[in-house]
Amino acid sequence: MRRLPTLLAAAVTLVVATSCAAAPEPPAAGVLVDVPGGVAASSPTHGPGLVRDGRASGFRRDELGAALAASHLAPRVGTAADPVIAVATLAEQCWGDLDAARSRLATAQPGSDAPPRVDSAPRALFYRLVAGDPRDGDGAAVVVSLLATTEQAEVAGGLSRMDLTLRWTGGDWRLRVPVQRPALHAGTDGYTLLGGAP
Repeated sequence: MRRLPTLLAAAVTLVVATSCAAAPEPPAAGVLVDVPGGVAASSPTHGPGLVRDGRASGFRRDELGAALAASHLAPRVGTAADPVIAVATLAEQCWGDLDAARSRLATAQPGSDAPPRVDSAPRALFYRLVAGDPRDGDGAAVVVSLLATTEQAEVAGGLSRMDLTLRWTGGDWRLRVPVQRPALHAGTDGYTLLGGAP
């Protein structure tokens, strides 16, 4: 009988040690990658899980997955993206005013053959969930705020901010369009690094 307290203590120690060891670490920031129309952040654990024909899909249904999806889908429907990729992304990975988004693409000036301006390329992306809960199930909508550190924004005194609405539909995130233009934002307080070097 004297061994029972010792065995119980050992079992409790094992359970506590196992619980501590099994606690998931917060996901590390992703890496920045060039995508059609701009730059996005990618993570091996949260997405995209599939990149094919200039398109990206397969994002995890959580806050980080939504932020990564926003960073990938927004540039792909912008006027700097290949029109074929933009139209396909609008048709299959977006919701909202699709006609207005297509009209914006159709009336955009043809892109220059010159490489993109270095001062507008993001060196880092940050994110913050502004509204919604990704765990709400099919149809759940969230608003993700993305900040980009660019030389152009820093000269103007801040960072480039875009607030993007996404909805979980059919097993992946879809982007609400049309996407608003970026605005200047003062700092990264309340934001988490999504990718790149801060």
